[in-house]
Amino acid sequence: MFFNVWGHSITDNLCRLWFLHSEEFKSQFKDCPLVYTIKENGANSFNIKYWKNFSRLLEILGVDFDKMRLITQPTKFDKIILPEESFHGPQGRIAPKEYRETIERVRHFALKNRTSTSSKKFYFFHGRSQIGEERLAAYFKSKGYQIVSPEKLSLDEQLNLLINCESFASTLGSISHNSIFLRDNTETIYIPRAQNIFTSFQREIDNIINMNVYYVDSTTSLFSNGFYNFCYIISESLKRFFGDKFDGYEEEDFKIFLQYVKNSLSKSIECTAWVRNSYNNPTFADFLEQLRRHEDWLANIPFNFKTLQQSFSYQTHVHSRGWGDGWKNANEFSNPLDQMLDVLAIKINSPDYKVYYAVYFSESHVA
Repeated sequence: MFFNVWGHSITDNLCRLWFLHSEEFKSQFKDCPLVYTIKENGANSFNIKYWKNFSRLLEILGVDFDKMRLITQPTKFDKIILPEESFHGPQGRIAPKEYRETIERVRHFALKNRTSTSSKKFYFFHGRSQIGEERLAAYFKSKGYQIVSPEKLSLDEQLNLLINCESFASTLGSISHNSIFLRDNTETIYIPRAQNIFTSFQREIDNIINMNVYYVDSTTSLFSNGFYNFCYIISESLKRFFGDKFDGYEEEDFKIFLQYVKNSLSKSIECTAWVRNSYNNPTFADFLEQLRRHEDWLANIPFNFKTLQQSFSYQTHVHSRGWGDGWKNANEFSNPLDQMLDVLAIKINSPDYKVYYAVYFSESHVA
């Protein structure tokens, strides 16, 4: 079963291909068809032959496309051989010898066809719904990194960059899995999506290929709202990593975070439990302390509160504080972001208008 996602192509899709190079396959099964299905929806319209970079990866690994058959409906065979997976990242079970041999074939191809590049330091840019990554990439560019959007390059072009690379950087996730094609002992710098969220796939990749790995915290992602909305700032940790002096956060850091809040509130969000514990981090606590001084910016984020009539007021019943804050106007806070207390009830006073509202309950609460 193939995943139609590049990061999973590197981990899941390659994990059974070791068998095609085994003596048993060559001696007994080389004339058998290779059948596959697709993890994503719409398998009937998807064929790996038309996914250029993945099909090129299979071509480099010597897969014969003429023997491949996409299964789109219930199909019966007399016999099916399913090779064991050589990579089980989330379960912590891997067969590094077989998986590394598969990767080595790709790296050997890249070395054999290697051409010079204008840079030896590359930042692979993810971009999609990652708030603040443009500024993060600009910071790496100021440190001599070439910014690369890998989806705009052919696989051969990507491999040539990676095999020439001396320092690789990216946010943590599918895009960081490209580091599997780096040479051994290459410096790699990953920016996690959130303080306590790490993909186990990348951890196993770091162990399979010998690399000089650094994880640098430069995120203020607070909300659990899917996989495509994360927030990056230029943190004290990142500046310290590069030996830069940290003179406090810049206005742009707070604007980026508030934009992240705006985008998050447009979806169903839940503050994850570890967020409360994250305030023990002095750098994070300092950021939130400074954010409190910028709360007036929230007058326009996520809604334009100033357009509402001043007759609109509200009051919240907050865990451990009750109704203690009194009535607030529309552009005032009753539960500051840094305290992260649960709102148990809300009263809305708007005599001139009908009030419509929605309430989101986290999985840990019952309406």
